[in-house]
Amino acid sequence: MNKAIFIEPLDVLLFRESKPFTGGEDHLARSVFPPPPSTVYAAIRSHLLSHRFGRFEAFREGKGVPPELVAEIGSPTRFGTLELRRLLVARKRESGDSHEQAISVELLYPMPQDVAEVKGTGRLALLKPADGVPVQTNLPAGLRHLWLAKDVHLEAAAGWLTEKGMQRYLTDEPDSSDSFFGAEEVISGDHIGEVIFTREERTGIARDRARRSVREGLLYSVEYLRLKHGVGFFAEFHGTQLLPDSGLINLGGDRRPAHYQPARVSTLSLDRIKQRIQERRRFKLVLATPALFEHGWRPGWIDEQTLEGSRGNVCVKLLAAALGKPVGIGGFDLVKQFPKPVHRFVPAGSVYFFELLEGDADAVIEAFHERSVSEDSETFPETARQGFGHSLIGAW
Repeated sequence: MNKAIFIEPLDVLLFRESKPFTGGEDHLARSVFPPPPSTVYAAIRSHLLSHRFGRFEAFREGKGVPPELVAEIGSPTRFGTLELRRLLVARKRESGDSHEQAISVELLYPMPQDVAEVKGTGRLALLKPADGVPVQTNLPAGLRHLWLAKDVHLEAAAGWLTEKGMQRYLTDEPDSSDSFFGAEEVISGDHIGEVIFTREERTGIARDRARRSVREGLLYSVEYLRLKHGVGFFAEFHGTQLLPDSGLINLGGDRRPAHYQPARVSTLSLDRIKQRIQERRRFKLVLATPALFEHGWRPGWIDEQTLEGSRGNVCVKLLAAALGKPVGIGGFDLVKQFPKPVHRFVPAGSVYFFELLEGDADAVIEAFHERSVSEDSETFPETARQGFGHSLIGAW
């Protein structure tokens, strides 16, 4: 059974980065935004355990846990049927009816890495793979360089795309010759703090638990996130019948409270995208959440030498990639009371450009669009089940 919910924080949030931090020994604990999907997956898993059983020690020892609960959340050593299909930042629609059972929200997407800003103008342009570019790089053999056929200075673009912006991006239809996106389709710069979230630092001091007093001189700061009113997270779960329609959960570090309720979102239009993929025989895959791959940046199903591979009913060749800086994601194992290994994930917003060798546009959509492309590791299993690697398909 599928359940789509909107999670809205009731206080500031803490999603600490993967760097080790000990109060009194480190100066600043920074927060990342958005949180790794595994954070929300674990919060809902814990909520189910608390709501349906409530005895953590018994769960850890596997004693007396209801079979239907075990079927959904699994055990301390394995996962159940509960699956996080996608996790995205979202905001309530102004026109939404508060009396409706499912609240209407708009999804916000991380800026794709093939979007660049024309320096000093605020205008955004879209980079594309090009043949015969006279530039030497350290790219793997066979990969093309990304290029913009204009004599302008470019710099990295950062921010978020609205639903309209992502629709334009995936369809490959520029708003104008000056800027690929319309002004209302992008949230960037100072506008992020006005619309999505701000950061707050709070100072603390390390404690001596044995003496029940503070440790003099050991000050530190923690960075919290304050989401704007109406901003939260849209999460779509599969494989649960026990999750209540609404409720309170503890989210992130310090177990900050958040409320969730049923939600509904608009779907991206695929007609024009499929038409262009069929005509051009090429497409791009953009990550909406971080993904773990067996070979670092390269998916395991892509051959290192030929850059070709197959998935589902399509055969493709990788032509180019626009990748962000790897993000370290780990966590804390509550059962073993020990930090989990940190893995390097390809960040959200990264883009892979493919040539379609075999198959059609419908097969491409079936294999990749709103699917997980993340791969598992022995120390970070079931990444797809935890919401990693959610991908979208666009034309180029």
